[in-house]
Amino acid sequence: KKKKSSRRRRSGDDDDDDDGEEEPEEEEAMKLEEVVLSCTQDAFFSEQRFANFGDLGTAVKTMLDDYQKETQMNEKISSIEDMQSFVARYPAFRSQSLNVSKHVALISELSRLVDVCALMDVSQLEQDIACHDDRSGQWRAVLDMVTDPRVKAPDKLRLAMLYVLRYEGSANVDRLKNALEDAGLGLDKVALLDAVIEYAGKRVRGPGLFGANKSIMSKMTKSLKNSLDGIENVYAQHNPLLSDVIDLAAKGKLKDQHYPALAAVASTAAKPTAVIAYVVGGATYEEATKVNEINASNSGFKVLLGGSYIHNSTSFLDDLADAFTAV
Repeated sequence: KKKKSSRRRRSGDDDDDDDGEEEPEEEEAMKLEEVVLSCTQDAFFSEQRFANFGDLGTAVKTMLDDYQKETQMNEKISSIEDMQSFVARYPAFRSQSLNVSKHVALISELSRLVDVCALMDVSQLEQDIACHDDRSGQWRAVLDMVTDPRVKAPDKLRLAMLYVLRYEGSANVDRLKNALEDAGLGLDKVALLDAVIEYAGKRVRGPGLFGANKSIMSKMTKSLKNSLDGIENVYAQHNPLLSDVIDLAAKGKLKDQHYPALAAVASTAAKPTAVIAYVVGGATYEEATKVNEINASNSGFKVLLGGSYIHNSTSFLDDLADAFTAV
């Protein structure tokens, strides 16, 4: 939230010089504390809102380079005509300047948080747990993250939950709970390890959640293939289950056993040209990104994604706590 200035001018104050010097800095600080992003009013955000962190950084740099080139051009004012032209362009030039400053400030802050909170390390381990079977190696890595002071409590909890969900029945849940408590997490947060099993354990979840890359050999083979193809990205290995479901729907191969129809259809093998995917309980931003990729592929197949909520991990864990833990 924006902060109000702590300096207030009192009626009758004679000393106005200090206020006059500091207020511009305070106003600038306020501008940088809260930024509104709209894909209808910000072309750069509209183009990059689904980009990953690396691509976003590259795009911001390109935008900054283009702006600097235009700035140098606008500095060459040597005639009345040049001045008239600059004045005519000034509103757009000013708007572009503010937009560039905004996105540079945002990417700088994101970069700072990624570094301070060790998010690259956290993300790589999340991807590894979600996509590969390496129980002992991942166990050591999760314990290291839980005891790392740079890693924030929500990230520690999320890694622990992913681990117990993947290795349900064989994970040392009690030791992991103790490690989380030693790291300063409250009992209400630690209880979510049990809640996530109750919500999405093997007994209740549908098929395919951990269906790919089940062995160390497949992990090595996939890594080698990606390296040879020049497309290795350890931060983008995970593909949400919804993507597989949509792919099967597009091919007319959804199994009635798992996705029964509410009414008789002409042919269960028919290939649709459009699908509405509605996730009861809430869809995620990653699922929205994948749906956008499908719709942008110009394949003639379109997907409309809906849900009772758009979740990030914080809102999802809040829902989980409300539904599966004692008040």
